[in-house]
Formats: sequence, structure tokens, C-alpha cells
Amino acid sequence: MNTVDFLKAHEHKSESDFIAQAQYLKDNWAWLQYSYAIAITLRRRMKELGITQKDLAQQLGCTQQHVSVLLGGKANMTLETIAKLEQALHCVLIGNSLQGFHYPIPNEDTSDRLNDPFIGGQVPDGVKTGKMVDGYKPRKKKGPQGSK
Repeated sequence: MNTVDFLKAHEHKSESDFIAQAQYLKDNWAWLQYSYAIAITLRRRMKELGITQKDLAQQLGCTQQHVSVLLGGKANMTLETIAKLEQALHCVLIGNSLQGFHYPIPNEDTSDRLNDPFIGGQVPDGVKTGKMVDGYKPRKKKGPQGSK
């Protein structure tokens, strides 16, 4: 028996999902790169603080397995999850984008955000809220006007 025959006889019979995995990465690369970057930042911050996955899971109110998925770099996280991670680890994952709106990002304490009028806090005197949505004036709806 020559080498080629030996390799064919011992070839793994299950189909490879390499093509499917490559297609998944290609189709989802836009958000996966953010997920990878967040996972790397989380791992570094956990190492700095000496926090284990189990400790982080307790702070987040989830399972260690869920934290493991988040740290794997392929989790499509919600904004709520990202905000919880930022609070638990006292770090900024995506909050830097808020600085472009002159929105202060506190290092550790987020309690001052509760006084922001656009996040459910007190509305300052003289501010009309009837036509404001999250601090923006909604556009007038365009489209067909009713028949005359």
C-alpha cells in the first residue's frame, strides 16, 4: 500500500464545516471585530483587577458560562450588557463615543447620569419636553397627504 492509498483509507469521513465558518466570519466581520476588541479589553481589565469569570458573573447576575461566551469574542452583546460590563469593571468599552456629544463619562460612579434630563432625571425649568425626544426635535413626517 502506497502513501496515497494509506491516507485515503484513513481519511476523516465527516464533512468539514470550514466553508461555513469562513462564510460566517465574512458575513459578520463588521460586528465581530468590535466583539473581539471588547473581549480583549475585558480580559485585560479583569487581569488588572484580579477578577475571575465567576466573580464577574456574580457582579453581572449571570452564569460563569455566559461570561465565558462574552470573553470568547464572538458574542453579539446588547448595549445593556456592555453598560453592565463597564459598571462592573469600572472601565469604558464604547463610552468614548459619548464624549463627542460633550457627555461626561465618569470613571467609577455613574450616579450623576440619573440627573440628566434626557435619561429620565429632572427636567430643567423652561425646557419644553412635548416636542423633544431624547434631546432631539423629531422631524415632521413626510409622505402623501390625504386626498383632497
